Amino acid sequence: MKQKILSATRILIFLAVGAFLFWLVIRNQDLEDIRAKLVNANWWWPVLALIFGFISNVFRALRWNMLIHPLGFTPRLINTFGAVMVGYLANLAIPRLGEISRSALLANYEKAPMNKIFGTVVVERIIDVLTLFLLLFIVLLLEYGKLSNMASTYVFQPIEIKLKPLFSQGILFYVFAAALFALVLFASWFVFLRLKSTSYYLKLKGMMRGFVDGIRTIGNLKNRNLFLLYTILIWFMYFMMSYLCFFSFQNTSGLGVVAGLAVMVFGAFGWAAPVQGGFGTYHAIVTQSLLVFGIGNDDGLAYAILTHATQVFGMVVFGLLSLLVLPVLNRKKKMA
Repeated sequence: MKQKILSATRILIFLAVGAFLFWLVIRNQDLEDIRAKLVNANWWWPVLALIFGFISNVFRALRWNMLIHPLGFTPRLINTFGAVMVGYLANLAIPRLGEISRSALLANYEKAPMNKIFGTVVVERIIDVLTLFLLLFIVLLLEYGKLSNMASTYVFQPIEIKLKPLFSQGILFYVFAAALFALVLFASWFVFLRLKSTSYYLKLKGMMRGFVDGIRTIGNLKNRNLFLLYTILIWFMYFMMSYLCFFSFQNTSGLGVVAGLAVMVFGAFGWAAPVQGGFGTYHAIVTQSLLVFGIGNDDGLAYAILTHATQVFGMVVFGLLSLLVLPVLNRKKKMA
């Protein structure tokens, strides 16, 4: 009961943060004008963007399978794809829950150890983060004058704020930290010696070994060029989702490829924020990125609402369909 209350409280806090951020974005905007822009938008472009989003997740499932194969398992593509979509759906409820959910789902249907599957998900996330920062570097090279301040505000300053307290303390802080670390290390070693021969230790050791095996799969890929191709295609599809939606509005239809790339990159940082579905953070950062390219606040916010709604719609529909279809498909597999 206590755990359920904590989970519900955590969800409500995330929702409140997202709602507050969204309010900050819209508080000084002409909401009637934004509504009119959305009503008059060409919604066929978001439909096309949904198709590209679907294809991107097919490539993501194919890439994930490549990481799983060295573990000795060959998941069906439909199971891997469905697990990815369920993971996105779970992230709309609680940030970062999706990584655990899709690992557990695929491990269940493919009869594979979850710790090993989760290790491959960690590898996937690391690769995506590195790719995102590479694309950020490319965008800054192409439009440094326009985007350097924005990158500093939304990317580098938040990182600096998190790290600054560690480097602003006096020498006593470091002495205390070193002593605490030594105490924790000694206590861990003492506990390790006491539990080394118990069944709990052996179980935990097996779980950690499986997790490490999952991470090591990146070094055992059979076709690294194909893995790289899948990664490029995934992010190209993401770019197309952002770029195509420019044509939904007259004022953004003239934006070029660089603007589309910038919106995709900064929008990805909005999605990565610890709020459900990037609600509020995505709208704020995308609106600001379009402002850099000469698009007004109202037009930028209308675009952000349209693209965010499109992506959330895809996550909900494909995620729910996966939850309904996967049990049926795998029941037939068991019967066979």
